[in-house]
Amino acid sequence: MVDFLKRLDEFRRQEESEAWQGTFAEYLDMVVERPRVARTAHARIYDMIVAAGVEEKDGQRRYEFFSREIFGLEKTLQRLVEEYFHSAARRLDVRKRILLLMGPVSGGKSTIVNMLKRGLERYSRTEEGAMYAIAGCPMHEDPLHLIPRELRPEFAEKYGIVIEGSLCPVCRLMVEEKYRNRVEQVPVKRIFLSEENRVGIGTFSPSDPKSQDIADLTGSVDFSTIAEYGSESDPRAYRFDGELNKANRGLMEFQEMLKCDEKFLYNLLSLSQEGNFKAGRFALISADEMTVASLCQKPHACFRGLIFLIIPHLGSGKGHFLMRVFPKGPGRAPSLRAPLLRRSNKQQR
Repeated sequence: MVDFLKRLDEFRRQEESEAWQGTFAEYLDMVVERPRVARTAHARIYDMIVAAGVEEKDGQRRYEFFSREIFGLEKTLQRLVEEYFHSAARRLDVRKRILLLMGPVSGGKSTIVNMLKRGLERYSRTEEGAMYAIAGCPMHEDPLHLIPRELRPEFAEKYGIVIEGSLCPVCRLMVEEKYRNRVEQVPVKRIFLSEENRVGIGTFSPSDPKSQDIADLTGSVDFSTIAEYGSESDPRAYRFDGELNKANRGLMEFQEMLKCDEKFLYNLLSLSQEGNFKAGRFALISADEMTVASLCQKPHACFRGLIFLIIPHLGSGKGHFLMRVFPKGPGRAPSLRAPLLRRSNKQQR
């Protein structure tokens, strides 16, 4: 017991040593020295997968990140990593697609998503996966959004770092009123992704369409503060606690996506295609997050071409996931093939 208590104390000290807080000026020095700190969410997830190790044999790559819990899908996972995650990390158009995992019960959908979530939590605690955000921002926003749009082309040309998105309403008000637009003084801190703490990882599950509110995704007005601030358009009178808000900088899981009301899907598609969504009486809010959806039925035709699809298909007496990486014609969803496990030894593993 004494040894375990000592281990708890060591764990607490380690967490304290990993914490960091400084000014935006100090953060800029860090970014110039280590540009990878300013990666997009897709790039961070790809780097996390690669950092776990890659084993190459007979021209086939085996990603160790998935090997501990998923068996028999090595070829499929290779294509998924290299044709989706890698391309998305390079800011190609594939990152504008929702990764839709579609298949039967016990087909591995939840396992893949949970591995990505837990992996991000661990990776954000490493030196290589360190992340930083504006202190006090409810969406743990990228500090580089503090750089005015007029100066971003010059910053990109000089340091090779492209900045996307804009300040959320809370941060914009804070910069104007508290710091008088002196962005170099704005505090920045290191953050650690956590689904339990709702930092960078969100999960949305549909319920009764008649009772579910869009506020579950985008936040809601705090009516108890309207009398104090006088308007619903004041950021201080709004709760930025929706799943899209909290999943910023990381991963958003959308369970049974196409069983939701259309009003939920419009925000989801705006997020994936444009990198923003509408909330309250504010301008479009920027968000950088990878969207993973799951489904146990065929996707609706109106979403073909907007998703990166993994679906089950039974043909010629053999079970496999059907997937084509890029559309072969108008309205075709990208898809990929992955074998369903039929051997008992692999299922037992």
